[in-house]
Amino acid sequence: MKPPRVLRALGSGLFSRLGPPIGAGFIRFTHRTTRWSWQGREHLQAVVDEKTPVIVAFWHSRILMMCPLMEESPLPIRVLVSQNRDGEVISEIVRKFGHDTIRGSTRNPNKAKDKGSAQAVLEMLRHLKGGGSAAITPDGPRGPRGVAQTGATMLSLQTGLPIIPMSYSTRFGKELNSWDRFLFALPFGRGAYVIGPPIHPPAADDDDTLRAHRTALEETLTTLMNRADTMTGRTGRPA
Repeated sequence: MKPPRVLRALGSGLFSRLGPPIGAGFIRFTHRTTRWSWQGREHLQAVVDEKTPVIVAFWHSRILMMCPLMEESPLPIRVLVSQNRDGEVISEIVRKFGHDTIRGSTRNPNKAKDKGSAQAVLEMLRHLKGGGSAAITPDGPRGPRGVAQTGATMLSLQTGLPIIPMSYSTRFGKELNSWDRFLFALPFGRGAYVIGPPIHPPAADDDDTLRAHRTALEETLTTLMNRADTMTGRTGRPA
């Protein structure tokens, strides 16, 4: 049985107000109490030192603990976030880490049913060409899980910017029963960040080249995720 409409409205409003500060606080606490190891940190450090605009990409399931890394960026980051209630809460959490979001999807801007796709692409292009960086989950916001859509590679091609693939894992955490098997990291464990070398856009823009660019990103992100899981001893993750 659904609760009365007024209670649902109150619950929604309370979640919108309290969700961001509680969420940001939990993320910071978990990050600070986790013993992190790194692989490929030099790729991130090069971006920070050179103040180079980039497109950062990671799977939707591994978004939670990426927020603290955004504070290392000397450039403004815009994170692509879906247009729903959860997306609004995520937007507020991102802002508490010093950056902002673009609401919409770059899944397929040619389909009207993809809310805000065309506008999101235009906003992200303006931001990137203006010297900012972007953070995108290539399989978000609706999946399929672990399948890269065209958004990140398309933006990379149109701006000439490289994609920095990233992932993380934690020993203590719960994989939620969601479409992406979201990893809800918990404090006081071991964690690993794994960052791959930049994936530069191809010179050509024919369909086969673009497909290969997208496939390279997809395979790299999965490899990094699996490597991070291995480093933290997270076994038994469903395929």
